[in-house]
Amino acid sequence: MFNPFKDRQAEDAVPQADPDTEQADDASEGLAPETADGVSSGAVDVVGVPEADDDEEISLEAELSELQDRHLRLVAEFENFRKRTRKEKGESRTIAQADLASRILPTLDDLARVADTPHESTSVEALDKGIELILRNLRKQLEDAGLSRIEAVDQRFDPEVHQGILTTEVDDPDLDETVSRVFVDGYVFLGRLVRPAQVEVRRFTVEPESEE
Repeated sequence: MFNPFKDRQAEDAVPQADPDTEQADDASEGLAPETADGVSSGAVDVVGVPEADDDEEISLEAELSELQDRHLRLVAEFENFRKRTRKEKGESRTIAQADLASRILPTLDDLARVADTPHESTSVEALDKGIELILRNLRKQLEDAGLSRIEAVDQRFDPEVHQGILTTEVDDPDLDETVSRVFVDGYVFLGRLVRPAQVEVRRFTVEPESEE
């Protein structure tokens, strides 16, 4: 039998929602879900910072490796360049020496012919002329190659190119420290001293006054 008082009691027995609880539920909807460690997913950006550092470290290591490889290549290229330069320098010196030898060979042949000339078939005067001609040719060949003789006679004594062997006294002050005689010629090859000239040097001296 329908009991209206019973239905009214059932409706009164339904629990009413707490306003404070509803507000808490609404606030919880705006929060990010928590992870297994109790940290919300909103910390993803913070966790991502070490990953960026790792990428930067990997990039720096790759750049360092590339620089090291480039340095090793440069060292190898420089070493090859130095060896090649040393080899070319040695070859250039050999070529220059061979060229000088080829210039002197004709003069050497002339000297050999003069030496092989029988004494009974020539005169001393002819031999002297032949030797003088050979000497002139030899000097010309050496001068063309870059050898020059040092002028010394009557020149101011220069210890850079002259070697004093003897001294001689003179009474003229203008001749002091000048070369009077050359014993051995000196030579310069392409501006480089090959041998100093061995010379005699004048010295000005004042004669002591005689006593009355």
